[in-house]
Amino acid sequence: MVTLTEKNVQFVIGRTGKPTGVLIPLKTWEAIVEALEDAEDIETARKALAEVDAVGGNLEKAGYIPWSKARAELEKQDAKK
Repeated sequence: MVTLTEKNVQFVIGRTGKPTGVLIPLKTWEAIVEALEDAEDIETARKALAEVDAVGGNLEKAGYIPWSKARAELEKQDAKK
């Protein structure tokens, strides 16, 4: 886990003498991006589960297809290329 501290953050000071930005280590940036992506994935999963629950647990009624069917569709599309 990356810890964000005053020691590993550099502030960019503008012409007025006020902070206008920050510089952070690349590893810290990557950890922030990963955390944001995880949060987005969790929200997407929650919405999908709510959709499935709303139709009594039936994946196809909720608009989802089994992986085997999705894979076959993708392979079919790839074959056309």
